[in-house]
Amino acid sequence: MLLGAHVSTAGGLYKSIENGEKLECEAIQIFVKSPNRWVSKEPTEDDTNRFKESWQASAIQSILIHDIHLTNLTSPKPDVLESSRDQVRSQLQLADVLGIPYFVTHMGAHLDAGEDEGLRLLSESLNLMFEQTAGGEVMVLLETTAGQGSNMGYTFEHLRRTIDNSKYPERLGVCLDTCHVFVAGYDIRTEDAYHETFDEFDRVIGLDRLRAFHLNDAKAEYQSRKDRHEHIGEGNLGELPFRLLLNDSRFADVPMVIETPKMEEMHATNLSVLRSLIES
Repeated sequence: MLLGAHVSTAGGLYKSIENGEKLECEAIQIFVKSPNRWVSKEPTEDDTNRFKESWQASAIQSILIHDIHLTNLTSPKPDVLESSRDQVRSQLQLADVLGIPYFVTHMGAHLDAGEDEGLRLLSESLNLMFEQTAGGEVMVLLETTAGQGSNMGYTFEHLRRTIDNSKYPERLGVCLDTCHVFVAGYDIRTEDAYHETFDEFDRVIGLDRLRAFHLNDAKAEYQSRKDRHEHIGEGNLGELPFRLLLNDSRFADVPMVIETPKMEEMHATNLSVLRSLIES
């Protein structure tokens, strides 16, 4: 399995490779911009070259970029929408420079404009981003969400409509977050429920669109629509869904990364628990 974690880039993009290798990751997820600021320092050519050289020399097979936290491609506020589009375009361009194939983003919050208007704005934003990065190869992975507040992406139908409304469907995939789908109302706690949920995903979206997983246990309860991650096996999901995922041959080549709390302290522990669930 391509198993790993979201790791820090503090000290330079190439540091993420070092951090991933310390955890024996096959896959990592990173921020390439400061996640909580609209403006951040751009990496130099030396930075990007050092990253690519470090990656090539490592055992890490797959890397995901996660969008910054401020982005809202669904925002009805013109200034936020413009800044969000600028940020996504810049990150897609940087991903192409770095050779990273996947960019994970949330679908955004409609802020009481309504889901139909939110989905319309999202499709408009994505079409514009793809037009402005024509020739690029980066695939945008729409992340399933918990559905807190007015956040889009808590139903598989939201993702399907976004793909159907795109002029560039070949550049859209899905990142499934185990915590998010569970609290949004897709149960995976038993073997039967697990298969029912992935059958539903396949029917609505298609398993070929599923290009990455975020493996997170859930602190909140089923259908609560509260986004609260927990350490693997210590939340309301328990170990079984992760055992099923890690041994599902359909996902053998799909990167799976953890985003569990206390990254510096607990990533090694959570990865150890996950590795113990892999059947030889």
